[in-house]
Amino acid sequence: MLASALALSVAGTAYAATEAEMVEIQSYLPNADVSTWTDEQVATAMNVINSDESRSDKMGQLQALYDGETYTRPMPELTEAERTMLMEAAPEANLDMIPQARLDAALVALNSEMSESDRQGRVQELLSTDTAAVSEMNSATAAEVAIINDYAPDVDVSTLSDEQVTSALAIIYSTDSRADAEGRIQTLLAN
Repeated sequence: MLASALALSVAGTAYAATEAEMVEIQSYLPNADVSTWTDEQVATAMNVINSDESRSDKMGQLQALYDGETYTRPMPELTEAERTMLMEAAPEANLDMIPQARLDAALVALNSEMSESDRQGRVQELLSTDTAAVSEMNSATAAEVAIINDYAPDVDVSTLSDEQVTSALAIIYSTDSRADAEGRIQTLLAN
């Protein structure tokens, strides 16, 4: 992904980074000084930010760019049996391109006590690659709504701000335990 972002940035014309671009980059890298980045680095960063990657993948790619390294996306940790179950439920899904948290939520849905059709719909929603926003209030995709609802079932994600969606997803994609993540999300969304 970083290589394709680099190719896009080199193909475009160079430009000076705007204050808005610097703020947006620093929303992913809050402790990084990107004021000395070249036009190519800024263009690459903006391509990464505007991609349809998960927030955690974007953060990994931007951190690698900042560190001068190549980003390698970690492969999802699935057993062969889990992979088979997910592919039976959502045959069109590219499991290697879906964040681990969404895969985990899909596995939880598959093992839930929901009806067969509800389970199937939930798994397909979680494994969807559709990047279209489902609400006018924020830019959350159907998959992001499903993952937030997996951690906070009583929350109407369509009423959240983009900042709340981003914060909730950052908590979910963090290394917190599921119980800790659920508690942090409940606290975040209660305010």
